Amino acid sequence: MKRIAIIDDEFDSRQSLKTLIGSLCPDVEICGEADGVETGYLLIRQSKPDVILLDITMVDGTGFDLLDKFHNPEFRTIFITSHDEFALKAFRYNALDYLLKPINSSELVQTLDKISAVTTKDYDERMNNLLESNKTQKLNKIMLTSMDGMIFVKVDDIVRLESDGSYTCFYLINNEKHLITRAMKDFEELFPEDQFFRLHLSHLVNISHVKKILREDGGYALMQDGGKVPIARRRKEEFLEVMKRKILQ
Repeated sequence: MKRIAIIDDEFDSRQSLKTLIGSLCPDVEICGEADGVETGYLLIRQSKPDVILLDITMVDGTGFDLLDKFHNPEFRTIFITSHDEFALKAFRYNALDYLLKPINSSELVQTLDKISAVTTKDYDERMNNLLESNKTQKLNKIMLTSMDGMIFVKVDDIVRLESDGSYTCFYLINNEKHLITRAMKDFEELFPEDQFFRLHLSHLVNISHVKKILREDGGYALMQDGGKVPIARRRKEEFLEVMKRKILQ
């Protein structure tokens, strides 16, 4: 039986979660609740839960502040949030579990069911990536799932992406290449807008790795990996402006 602690500064939110878990999750025991960072810290130390449902923004700090108090936590974390845009993007980058308020009952059940399936090593690396990103407010790594397994890639090392239907090919520095079973549009919204630019329907490039702009056949971007990416006519002017701003930074 999973032992779960709820840490959220909203009383109604805690009550709603307890009601949902009580009616939908017979294999879950709620071992306590807390309303902030300090009370949450004491609760975890005393009750030793398997999983915590953790709010992001609380009166005395954030969920990240609480996690920083545990160097090698033995519990798993499911984040609860309603408005933290950076946190949402960070969770998706690292494939960590989160729930949006108001909590959807089916999503809650699915999340609780799958959280134990991830290996401890993979989970720890994802969590470290998230906490590192939170400190710098920059998303440094992304987790990719390929046919070979899970790959952790630095965002700065991504040269370009190429769409192939429901697949996406990632081209990295040092001529590394990975085919991922997700559509490119799923990744586009995650990347920093000031770093990645969609040159063409099937191509997204990291502007830091653009080596030259070629005039041939309507225009191409020559990338650091030697790839030539076509520039869509309607995107050419905007791309040139983006490149100029990048140079002036």
